[in-house]
Amino acid sequence: MNQRRHFGRLLLHSLILASCGSAATTTTTPDKPLKSTKATHNTAVDVLIIGAGIAGVAAAATLRAAGKTVRIIEARNRIGGRMWSWRKWGAPVELGANWIETAKGNPLVKLAKEAGVATHADPEEANELFIDTVAGHELSESEAEGLYTQVENMLDSLNTAAEDRDPNQDASLRDALNALPAYKKLNANRRRLIESTLTQVVNDDYGVEADKLSWIGYDAAEAAYSGGNQFVIGGYDGIPTMLAGDTPIEYETIVDKIRWNNDGVQVSAGERVWEADAVIVTVPLGVLKAQSIAFEPALPAKYTNALKQLEMGLLDRCVMKFDKVFWDTEYTTFSVAGPDPAAWYQFIPLNGPLGIPALAAFNSGSTAWNLETKSDDAIKAEMLAVIKAAFDAEPTVVDMVITRWGQDPFARGSYSYVPVGGEINARKVLAKPISDQLYLAGEAYTNTDPSSVHGAYNSGIATAKQVLDRL
Repeated sequence: MNQRRHFGRLLLHSLILASCGSAATTTTTPDKPLKSTKATHNTAVDVLIIGAGIAGVAAAATLRAAGKTVRIIEARNRIGGRMWSWRKWGAPVELGANWIETAKGNPLVKLAKEAGVATHADPEEANELFIDTVAGHELSESEAEGLYTQVENMLDSLNTAAEDRDPNQDASLRDALNALPAYKKLNANRRRLIESTLTQVVNDDYGVEADKLSWIGYDAAEAAYSGGNQFVIGGYDGIPTMLAGDTPIEYETIVDKIRWNNDGVQVSAGERVWEADAVIVTVPLGVLKAQSIAFEPALPAKYTNALKQLEMGLLDRCVMKFDKVFWDTEYTTFSVAGPDPAAWYQFIPLNGPLGIPALAAFNSGSTAWNLETKSDDAIKAEMLAVIKAAFDAEPTVVDMVITRWGQDPFARGSYSYVPVGGEINARKVLAKPISDQLYLAGEAYTNTDPSSVHGAYNSGIATAKQVLDRL
């Protein structure tokens, strides 16, 4: 039994879904139908918030606690944004965020308890079986541990070297890795195994391959907490639902324009218009980069330039439900090194934490973008081929959910990263108020634990406090 080395990741996934049994999309009816608080006229409030994800509801809760009036405008028909607990199979399957990372000191741990959201031991840190389907070999505990140790050592050396590198002389993490003597001397088979491990450690964390990731910027953000991760099994969306409380929310309302000046803001969604003293925009980076929201006047150049310094990565999952469990229940994670080390590299069984005979499989970066162009049947066939090679089984599929995060118009990717040549201080710029009336909040707009749920949560609170200082 392999004790998996700890490498944190957010595992955010697409909210546009397709199922081989029945369809599920971003407009799937929630367990309890949500109703917009639309009035016959749009009463002005102190602060408007665009987006009911964790950053938006955290900001709302902070502002309301200080006595401010707030209204949230949300494009989806539910709270949570890139947190989505899908309940078609009974127990909530997380199709968005799934982990509470670095749990020691993390406020989400306390919030989960307050919201009655149960957690489970992290399957990635428990018993792992590493399967090499090319060699037809199951790695021993020491062999698998050796792979993680070797990858960790190489990345540690790259991080140390990046600290002394001229910011104007960036390179990709791939170029830096290829130049390492320890990497150069790997034989072909060892390199394939290392690449498979690197996919889990790097591609999953950033939603992109090492060749597109900034060597200087990929690990430059600050960390607020420490310790291992917790696996959420009790419906992660319970936390933002609790934080939102009875905050007025306009659901299924797509903001297309924000007018701002010294007198306040006007937010438009088609012909509907809301007014407030200030607005906090919490939409994902991909939405802002796509210019889905027009700003009048346009955002200042330093903010538009900062947005250009960041990109959205992609991490998708396919969750397949079977008529019965066919894998060894001794293991909580299965890692697979196949002919393509960047494809179908990890399977997490859900029978233990959720009681569902299902496997969640992951793909990231270019592999995930490519899969999003394929049909459900083609993706199903690919996953079953890997399962046959890894488990020597041809199981009966009962149902399946495939995430397509990149096609989601309200996300356009999974979470942010610093690309080659990107500015490592871009997040710090975006975290500052654009004006007394206009603010950004979310995982991309903070330099403390970006690309994480708690990073987005803390960003929402910090931004709300900025608003309070100025109103």
